[in-house]
Amino acid sequence: MSALTALSGAVLLLLHVCQSSSELAEPAGRCPSCALADVRGNPGATARGSQEEEAAQREVVEAVKRHILNMLHLHARPNITRPVPRAALLNALRKLHVGRVADDGSVHIEGEAEGRGRDDEQDTTEIITFAEPGEARDTVTFVLSKDGSGEVSLVEQANVWLFLRLAKNNRSRTKVAIRLFQRGAASSSPQDDVLLTEKTVDTRRSGWHTFPVSAAVQALLEGGGSAALSVRVSCPLCADSGATPVLVSGGGASQQRANRREPSQREQSHRPFLMAAVRPEDSGDSRRRRKRGLECDGKVRVCCKRHFYVNFKDIGWNDWIIAPGGYHANYCEGECPPHVASITGSALSFHSNVISHYRMRGYSPFENLRSCCVPTRLRAMSMLYYNEEHKIIKKDIHNMIVDECGCS
Repeated sequence: MSALTALSGAVLLLLHVCQSSSELAEPAGRCPSCALADVRGNPGATARGSQEEEAAQREVVEAVKRHILNMLHLHARPNITRPVPRAALLNALRKLHVGRVADDGSVHIEGEAEGRGRDDEQDTTEIITFAEPGEARDTVTFVLSKDGSGEVSLVEQANVWLFLRLAKNNRSRTKVAIRLFQRGAASSSPQDDVLLTEKTVDTRRSGWHTFPVSAAVQALLEGGGSAALSVRVSCPLCADSGATPVLVSGGGASQQRANRREPSQREQSHRPFLMAAVRPEDSGDSRRRRKRGLECDGKVRVCCKRHFYVNFKDIGWNDWIIAPGGYHANYCEGECPPHVASITGSALSFHSNVISHYRMRGYSPFENLRSCCVPTRLRAMSMLYYNEEHKIIKKDIHNMIVDECGCS
């Protein structure tokens, strides 16, 4: 089943939800999506009809919730009990250029407006994982999230971001070598650690540095069990140069329990993190150009696109969805008379166009078929959210928003 067919079914499900509350008797053979146009076009609507429409909208919102969770491979909305400190979150978004912070504090996903209407990009997911304390002061752990679909993802790029802090009175102009080692079992010695990456950096000023770890992340995602990357940071010359790699405050687990001081906002903003860009193995897709469909404006009764917006704050989902602020749950409604369904560009496919011409001329066996108003063009939606493991995920979901409608 293609992605277009799958989402078309989801949208038609929403139409069925709205139709069920109208209690309109439909002639045999009519297209179900035509009922919505009749409901909105009925001048004799009563208060009872308004109540039914409100109930229908609530059902649509519940259907939208289920659809979003399904597309994100979640069984239920994540329960956020310990969100990442906002200072660390905002700093990571700025460094990775995946989001920007507006003056009102809201987060906007970079490139979302530019990508609107284009759905030919590969389905890439960007995962941001913040470091957790390791077993020693010089180790940190990044717990990776595997795709809920169970499919192995291909790692396009994975980098550890580490902040090197210089002392205020530092006058050194030397360079130091920073090495990242992958830790083995908890009982293994440092001599058994595997070198992941090495980088020589200046000690003139404090700043962020990136260390590629793509191969290690790929191996963890392909392996069974828990996908946790344990990293030991080694910098033998840092102390003499007045430089300190900033790790998770508190060191190991026992030291963290002993240290009751809450880390400052500045310390939280310098918390190490790992960014991995992954995609499914078969994410290629092709699109073709189509003419623009009609927009429903209250006067149009033929097949058109109806705008429907769900605000995540209104439904109590803004605690786990960072961006965007809502979902354009557009759907298709209206009639598909033969003279509309046969117009090139409004038909879903060349096959639909041919069938429509035969139906207009009364040729059997097509004379009793009825066209339905369905999505003909969809676009992607970028989401930045917390998953069930409190990891920050940036995902581009294909075929999420209905852009145009036409007759099948």
